[in-house]
Amino acid sequence: MKALFVAGGTGGHVYPALEIARQFKNSGVQIHWMGKENSLEQELSLKEDFFFQPIMSSGFREKTYKEKIVSIYHFLLSFIKSIYIFRQLKPNFIFCFGGYSSLGPGLASRVLRIPLFIHEQNSVAGSANKLLVHFARNGFEGFPQSFDKNNDKIHFVGNPVRAEITSFINSNNEETFNGEFKLLILGGSQGSSQLNGLVMEALKKVKEKENWSIIHQTGVSDKSKLEEFYKELKINYKVESFIENMGEVYNNSDLVISRAGAMTISELIATYTPSILLPLPWATDAHQALNAKYLEDLGAAKVITSEEENISELAFVLTKLAFDNEERLSMANSAKLAYLPDAAKVIFKKIDESLQEDT
Repeated sequence: MKALFVAGGTGGHVYPALEIARQFKNSGVQIHWMGKENSLEQELSLKEDFFFQPIMSSGFREKTYKEKIVSIYHFLLSFIKSIYIFRQLKPNFIFCFGGYSSLGPGLASRVLRIPLFIHEQNSVAGSANKLLVHFARNGFEGFPQSFDKNNDKIHFVGNPVRAEITSFINSNNEETFNGEFKLLILGGSQGSSQLNGLVMEALKKVKEKENWSIIHQTGVSDKSKLEEFYKELKINYKVESFIENMGEVYNNSDLVISRAGAMTISELIATYTPSILLPLPWATDAHQALNAKYLEDLGAAKVITSEEENISELAFVLTKLAFDNEERLSMANSAKLAYLPDAAKVIFKKIDESLQEDT
């Protein structure tokens, strides 16, 4: 059997696809992957011994007129190339994970009548998935009601979280509390100067932080500025451009401050980690705000609008949670109750059952 996965652009699309692809690979399925050249998805495909096919894609919404023309051109190229590849490869099914890279291959699967499956990671379905859901045999969603709740071919399964993170769940069975408060700050893979600035100003307002230990993941551009800032605070700190061992770092953190990307939310749930979320203000369709609200409604996170006028509120909430172990424990338990384990296995089973009906 051959399966073709289409996921690219960001880790939020790629990592859930990777976990599901691993399930199929372990069952003996040959995995092919379509994505951008010189990208995260190509790098991971090479590591996993998948067959990689490069395609061109670029965003359309909220772009300039010229950029939209380029986006349409890339879509047409990817559509034509997908038809050619699918005819040569003859995959048993196509699995798309949203984003503009999935649109050409997804529509090509319709033309050639190849079974199509899709997965939406965010609380609001993206433009590509909103279109492809009409042609998909089944759709899967990481948040409840990302798609039309009356669509019986949609299954709420959660977001598959990579094994490199879930392998650390409950690995620290012994209490190691020594009075130190361990704070993890996540600025995203590209870094966020806006979030970094808000956090630095909030930390200045926190009076008692002598026993704090901070790991701050940021982009390359703000790294030196943050290091100078933490030196002046005279606390235990580490500033990283990228964190390799995310599972271990989550496991050793008492609280996380972060944006509210879909996979960050899913990782916080999977690792039972309390959080303060500052959703990206300019995210498309305000999807980060809705992602964050989902976690807040569960009781696992505090959500603060990412604006300068809320710096004092951020400092207050951070101080309160730093010294309130019981509230953090309650938030962790709320996340634990919401965790949907084995999402990749559930998706694998449903697709396998669907394909079996064709034989």
